[in-house]
Amino acid sequence: MQIPDNIQEVLEHVLWVGGAPDSGKTSIATILAERHGFQIYHFDRHEMDHFARADQNRHPALWAAHPDRMDSEQRWLGSSPQEMADATIASWTERCEMAFEEIAGLAEATPVIAEGPGFFPDALAPILSDSRKAVWLIPTEAFKRHSAAARGKPGSRHETSNPELAAANIIARDLIMAQRIRERCTARGYACLVVTGDEGPEAAAERVEERFKPWLREETGTLT
Repeated sequence: MQIPDNIQEVLEHVLWVGGAPDSGKTSIATILAERHGFQIYHFDRHEMDHFARADQNRHPALWAAHPDRMDSEQRWLGSSPQEMADATIASWTERCEMAFEEIAGLAEATPVIAEGPGFFPDALAPILSDSRKAVWLIPTEAFKRHSAAARGKPGSRHETSNPELAAANIIARDLIMAQRIRERCTARGYACLVVTGDEGPEAAAERVEERFKPWLREETGTLT
């Protein structure tokens, strides 16, 4: 990624919620944003725009994963879950460069909570001025499967010749990514919270809020 030298200063007003798919990131970030009057950035909602902006030389993994170049059959049945995880990590990491630019363009007067599965520990490392400004959520396998089913995925939006295998591959891919995130958080000394589903979204949000406490003031919409 081509990150400006002053990127830490530019993104000083951002708190980050990363983690594997179906770990509750969106719900938790939304609760905290509403509670503290923050802006919110959803990584997933910019996917198609990022595909459209991908440059073959600067973003080779993202460019190759464009729906015009990789159909559902290739995406979900054409490789192993490990290969899928590696390719996804590569393409989502490339998207981070675009996400950083978009977040930097938000109003600086109001802090931001940015959430999404593409904010991997190694991707955020160059822009974090303090590791306490980021947390990663890791779902247990049981919670991952329950959350995916409750949200109608995988399967409903992935038309392939073998929907059952595609669904199994997606679950396996996401669990591999969850383990990778856990390992990289451990290596870098970053905060990593396991989500079991035994607590509701509000309670989970309070755990994340506690991690962010050094960066929150009593009044809303401000960082210390």
